Amino acid sequence: MRIKKAGGKVFGAVLTAAERKAMDMEINRQIVEADRRYANDIDAMVLYTLHVHLGFGKKRLRKFYDAFSAEHDRLIQYYQMPDDYTWLCKEMLKRIGVDVEAWNKERKEPDETEKH
Repeated sequence: MRIKKAGGKVFGAVLTAAERKAMDMEINRQIVEADRRYANDIDAMVLYTLHVHLGFGKKRLRKFYDAFSAEHDRLIQYYQMPDDYTWLCKEMLKRIGVDVEAWNKERKEPDETEKH
């Protein structure tokens, strides 16, 4: 690694390919670790939303949970392997008119009436 300095302050680094690969592997490991740490909270939030807003009962919630968990496990594998599974999920949803990135962007932007 070559450190970039200016005026005695560090402002960056140039990593070798091996260092970059090791860093990416560590970042992905930490993502998986954080995912496991928050899994119960995220699952509860999703299931509760399906129950309250779409009327899912215990049986439908379990069916959704089982399917969601299987897909989630595939995403976990993505962070341990170089396959781009999340891209595939987003692309398949776009084919049915669901653009998750656009929905998230809309949700984060203030409504025109809120700006005035």
